[in-house]
Formats: sequence, structure tokens, C-alpha cells
Amino acid sequence: MAAMWTLLSVFLCISTVRGEDETCATCGQSPPAQSAALLQSSVQRNSKTAVGPHVFSPAQLFGPGPMGRHVSQTQMGRMGPRMGPHPHQRMSQPHFSFEQRRAGGQSKGESLYGGAVLTPCQDPSAWTPEKDVYGWCDMYSMPVQPDAATCDAGDGCRYSYGYCYCDKKEGCNAVGGTWNGYTCREEMENMFPDYLEKIREAAAAGTCEGKDHYGYGVKDMVAYPAMMCCTDYPSTMCEHNVQPMTPCKSEAEFLPDAYAWAYCDLSATNPPKETCDATPDCKEEWGWCNCQSKASCELLGGYFQGGTCKDEMKWWNPGDHKGVKEALDKGTCAGVEGAWGDIKYQVDWIGHLCCASKKSVCEELDHYDSGYSSTGMY
Repeated sequence: MAAMWTLLSVFLCISTVRGEDETCATCGQSPPAQSAALLQSSVQRNSKTAVGPHVFSPAQLFGPGPMGRHVSQTQMGRMGPRMGPHPHQRMSQPHFSFEQRRAGGQSKGESLYGGAVLTPCQDPSAWTPEKDVYGWCDMYSMPVQPDAATCDAGDGCRYSYGYCYCDKKEGCNAVGGTWNGYTCREEMENMFPDYLEKIREAAAAGTCEGKDHYGYGVKDMVAYPAMMCCTDYPSTMCEHNVQPMTPCKSEAEFLPDAYAWAYCDLSATNPPKETCDATPDCKEEWGWCNCQSKASCELLGGYFQGGTCKDEMKWWNPGDHKGVKEALDKGTCAGVEGAWGDIKYQVDWIGHLCCASKKSVCEELDHYDSGYSSTGMY
């Protein structure tokens, strides 16, 4: 044991030497004394500036402690949830129905936070506060579930695996369900209070420039509510007079009723490969039959789901419309940015489906092939 302590003390003495002029103050001491002295030496070294080159104390490297480390405003902005359709909401905040708010003394035209109604629209009259942003149909509380015939007759309803599903309020009510909607008014009122304050500041100042909360700009805060709830979109309270554009070189080429994406649920019938491949617009891939048109899907007994090109354009950010306009004005997409980066990435994937030429505005202006039209990729 004595030999082990001797070796350990020699090793620790060597490790504490900081330069040629330093000496080992613990050599020759008893093991307990050595431990106490080394601990004291370590504390002293960590509390002062290091002497030797490339030697830093833990306090210098990591700060005074995990809870005391400095976090810049930019870093704090990146720490918050930024993805998904509602990055601006406090999801833990209780949602109040219109009736509950009226019972509390709030009239239809007032803001929950007092004062004039705060809208994300360029023109406040374009605001549609009672429109549903989304909703769901509650049929679980019904004493008897609707049968297949009743369900399929409802607008936006389908019967699958013994249950009825409805995507629209009218269809839900028609089959006896209870529609639970989430309105545009609630979408705005359930934002973080800090975000609402910044939006109010921007509205009062008449500009959104320089208005952000830890790097999250007001124009991004209002983009989704404006998209869903303003009849003058793609203009917003931050981006005025935005001209609606398409992914095509000319508006005449745009095919609004074509499908930007399509899916045929044939799980109930699962037709054989021969039947699938013989049906127009249908093809079996990876063991499943899929159809790209509603008529063909329903011919095989499937349930068709799809989004038209016109519907897809509703999801474009104002920056995407402005990017296409800039590209057309310049005659090239080179160096043109959309809402989330190079504008060509926004228009290429949808251009081959929604433009009569099967090419996007960028492919036509800059004479290249993105590969989407030749591969049939979605």
C-alpha cells in the first residue's frame, strides 16, 4: 500500500508542474496531506488565469457553471420550437370556445387582449375570424356509429375498417357527428403573449422591419395565420401587395385542377396486379396498387385523396410568390431566393405536375432539366 501511495504521489506531483520554475509542494508528504494539498492547489488553479500556454481552467472553458453559461439571443431563438404548422402557439394554453369568451364579456369584434382587433392581414377587412383553420369530427360519443352507406353519403366522409371518418363540418353534422373546429380567432389569440406584443408593435409602427423575438421575425409569426385566414393572402400585414404567382413561366400554363399529389386507398379491395396495371392512371408498385386519378381509383373500389395544384399554391409563403416574380423580372432564377432558400427548389418539384409544359419557371428560364418530369417523381 505504501508503494502504491508513493507512485501515486510522484505521478500527481509531475502532473501539477506548470513550468520549469514550479516545484512540487506535496512531494514527501503523507498520503492524506498530499490529497488535501493537491485539492487546494486544483481549486486555486481553476480560480485564476492559467500560466502556461494552451492551458485553461474549467471556469474559463465552461463558465461558472451549467446554469450560469451565457446564451446569446440568437441561440435562444434557435432553442424554441420552430417546426410544424403552429410554431408560434403555446400549446399548453387552454382553448376557449366562442361561447365561453362571450360569457366572459368579450364581444365578437374585440380582441382577447383588449383594444382593436389584431389581424395578420394587410387589409383588416380581409380577416375571417370564425373560419375553421382545422377541425375534427367526434363520432365516438354517438350511441350508434353510422353505417357505410350513411357515412359515404356525407360530404368529405369515408367508411373504413368499421369506422366513419369526416374531414368537413357539413359532412360530420350530416352523419350525426359533432364537429370540433379551431378558428382563426383562436389561432391568433393562442399565440405566445411575447409574439402578440411584437405583432402589435409592428402594427402600430406600420412596419415589421426590426421586429422579432429572439430572431423569430414578425413576418414569420403572421405568415401561417394570414395564409389560412386572410382573403387578401399572399399579402400580409408585413408584406404588402404581393402578386400571386404560379410555378410556371406563364399563368396560362398553370393547371389549377391537376393533382399536385394523389393517393388511392385500395386496402379494402386490394386488386391484383393485372387488374391494377390494366386500369388507366393506375400502377402496382412495391406490392400495392396506386391510382393517380379519382375516377380510376373509385373504379377499383378505392378511396381517393389528393391535393390540386390550386390547393397547393395556398401553402406558398409570400416569399415564394415574390421569388417567382423576381425571377421573371430578371429572366433567370440564378441567385433568387424563395421563403426557405433557392427558389428553384420550391418550383421544380411541382412544375412538372402543375404546368402544361411539364417544366417549372426556373427550368424554362435557365434551360435545365430537374429530372422530375422524366422520372415521374412526386
